[in-house]
Amino acid sequence: MTTKSELSAANRELIAENRLTIGDPPSAEEVLAYTSGGLAPDQEARIRERLMAYPELVRALTTPFPEGAEADHPDYLSDHEFARHWKALQKRRQRPDGVPRYWRAVGAIAAALAVVLGGLLWRAEVQLRQPQAVWQLQDLYPDGQRGIGGSPNTVTANGESYLLVPSLGSDLAVDQLRAEIVDAVNPSRPIWIGKAVPRTPNGSFVILVPRESLKPGTYRLVVYGITGERQEPLNSYTLRVPER
Repeated sequence: MTTKSELSAANRELIAENRLTIGDPPSAEEVLAYTSGGLAPDQEARIRERLMAYPELVRALTTPFPEGAEADHPDYLSDHEFARHWKALQKRRQRPDGVPRYWRAVGAIAAALAVVLGGLLWRAEVQLRQPQAVWQLQDLYPDGQRGIGGSPNTVTANGESYLLVPSLGSDLAVDQLRAEIVDAVNPSRPIWIGKAVPRTPNGSFVILVPRESLKPGTYRLVVYGITGERQEPLNSYTLRVPER
């Protein structure tokens, strides 16, 4: 029986191998462009692929900012107080000597935002050096092979990452395998596009997916077989990610 420590070791090896293939994590500029929607679909797919190799970075970037102060908090501002402060700021802007101060304030805000983003990335890099949590092992069965109704493979929300193990068989007459995850409703929208990897002797194929990269919904995992320049789909697997 496989022990928890053996699963953790295998998980670390998979992450390390994936990072060797994918390369370094996205830069702060690339992450900012990705989160603001300023990239083309193929560029977004490449950034997603690189992010999926660094689950701690995804988790750090998706951690919500603190909400506004409540009425009983010492930093809380009522609508009246906010309007008063805003009016005072507008008056300072209208003064001849207020323009430089205003732009210095804008520069300070921009610098603060840069520090926040840099702090998030620094925190993510620190977390990357820490031990990884155990992932959720998930055996996948092809569409049409899950009994009457063809219910999808349900990916549970336990663990920080999923290890997807699509059932393929050991008699594959292909040299390489490649997988991609698409939106089940809109298959033309790629969620993740993987690179080709050599087929193992026993036909095993595993995919490590950070939990944060798959929001609740329905997806389709498609596995392709590659021989030379020829690529053909082998199986598709419908995935359902329930609400957390």
